[in-house]
Amino acid sequence: MIKTWKLCILLSTGLAAARANAALADDCPPLTMVTSVEMRIGKDDGRIYVPVKIADKPKYMLVDTGGAFTEITRPTVDELGLSTHHADVELIDIAGQTTNVVTQTSLTIGNLRAEGMDFVVMSGNDPLDAAYPDEAGVIAPNVLRAYDLDLDFGGMKVNLISQKHCDGKVVYWPADTVAVVPVRVNKDGHIIVPVVLDGHPFEALLDTGASDSVVNLGQATEALGVNPGTPDTPVTGTLGDEAHTLVYGHTFKTLSLEGLTIANPKMTIIPNMIKSKLQDLNDTLSNDTRLNDREESNGLNDVILGMNVIRRLHLYIAYKEQKLYITPAASSPAPSAAPAGSPH
Repeated sequence: MIKTWKLCILLSTGLAAARANAALADDCPPLTMVTSVEMRIGKDDGRIYVPVKIADKPKYMLVDTGGAFTEITRPTVDELGLSTHHADVELIDIAGQTTNVVTQTSLTIGNLRAEGMDFVVMSGNDPLDAAYPDEAGVIAPNVLRAYDLDLDFGGMKVNLISQKHCDGKVVYWPADTVAVVPVRVNKDGHIIVPVVLDGHPFEALLDTGASDSVVNLGQATEALGVNPGTPDTPVTGTLGDEAHTLVYGHTFKTLSLEGLTIANPKMTIIPNMIKSKLQDLNDTLSNDTRLNDREESNGLNDVILGMNVIRRLHLYIAYKEQKLYITPAASSPAPSAAPAGSPH
């Protein structure tokens, strides 16, 4: 069984204790940077990649708020000579591909380091940017949700910030107006955002792992009246290796969330292959499936907000508060950093 992941901050014992005592003495401690790394935007997929070390080997990993578990590619496993085994869980991707192979090694992100980090080994179709040979996996919410995640596209930084601060005291960058969006963080660490697409309310998954924004085919046809295959909703490709599974493109009129409106958003329309795969696995998984959990999404979300929308913003994700703080992307000064020390 895959264990719970936890990164430890590279602080000396004395410094950590001093900072803890200071936080107790202050009802509203300032924002504290845990680690900050440069972001690299994929040339082919437009997604966020950050520098890491896996088993002390420099690599890049995708920052994926819509992922499940932190993952590593099969070529990286082979390159580093890592041993693997089968776990009791099965990970299903958006194209219906499954994997239950895991491995364990160290992971370093800036001044964060975990020894014996568990990784799921990605399925055969590794959905990373082909323009770079050093991309080695995916950082998922099992790591990210322990912090506030600050995506500063103006400054090209990914910041992990301590959650020890007062609610609402997070906008450290200059901003005339801020959209504060209440969200729901589900058991998988996924961020569910209320949105309105062409006048219809939906629940959307905030997904930095998606290049494009997506509408579930069922919702597109039933709620929004879209007709796949017509001139305004043409076929744009297929889903993964499934040549018979068509995806479509459509430009909607407006996409709104908490007063922030995006005009003419281009969306990809895809079928719900996850739910189909879950149904196929239902007998073998018994009760260990999301199909009967009404608090969780049963497969593909109604709407996915991908990087074609997210990149326009400075997005601060307060997992503990369950809120988003959003402004247009602009260069900004970062909060003060936590001092680094020797590894635990």
